[in-house]
Formats: sequence, structure tokens, C-alpha cells
Amino acid sequence: MTKRPLSATATLVFILLNALVWLVFGGITATNANLALQVPALIKWIITFLSIAIACLLLGLFIFIRRHNRIAYYLALALLFVTFLPNFFDNIGLVDLVVIIITLIPIILLLKDRAWYLQGKPQIQGNI
Repeated sequence: MTKRPLSATATLVFILLNALVWLVFGGITATNANLALQVPALIKWIITFLSIAIACLLLGLFIFIRRHNRIAYYLALALLFVTFLPNFFDNIGLVDLVVIIITLIPIILLLKDRAWYLQGKPQIQGNI
């Protein structure tokens, strides 16, 4: 069994951090705490639902990426890239910049450690 590289561990941490960001954003939207987002109630609930769905997807992908699932690797790259684009093309403020960095780091690290993630399922040695 090859040990997990430090950069792979950092990737997993940033994926979880990304999920937390989306979960917090969903909570902020649901409670009307974001005063800059003045939209009708239906739109607010759609944004809330999508934010929480993205957080759940990232959590699920985190679990499967740890198990070297090839499909989860590609889906994680796609989802992170899709969530990166709107922030990148938005009016970039401090919060947007932080979210861009939190999203871009795991994309770069996933690409860097591609061979490790796609090597197949890890073999378990010793006692579980």
C-alpha cells in the first residue's frame, strides 16, 4: 500500500472546507442573513437547496475519492471547476477571492496527484 501524499491529504481537507463553505452559504441564504441578496422567496429557496446539494455532493465525492474511485475523481474535478467559474466571473470582492482560492487549490492538487488517485483501490495491510 502506498502512503497518501501530504498534498492528497491537503486536497481532501480543502474539499471538506469547500463543502463547509457551501453549507454555510446555504444557511446564510436560508436565514436572509445576506442583505446584498434581495431576491424573491422562490429563488432564495432554490439557491439554498442548490448550495446544500453541492455541499452534500462534495462530501460524497470526498468519501469516494479517499477510496480511489475513478468516477468520483473526475466528478470532483468537474464540480469544483463548475463552482469555480461563477465566482471567477463575478465582481470579485474579498469573500469571492477567498472562495476562489479554496476552490482552486483542490483543483490544482487533484491534477497534481492524478496518478495517485487513479491507481486503483488501496490494499489494506494488517489489522483494520
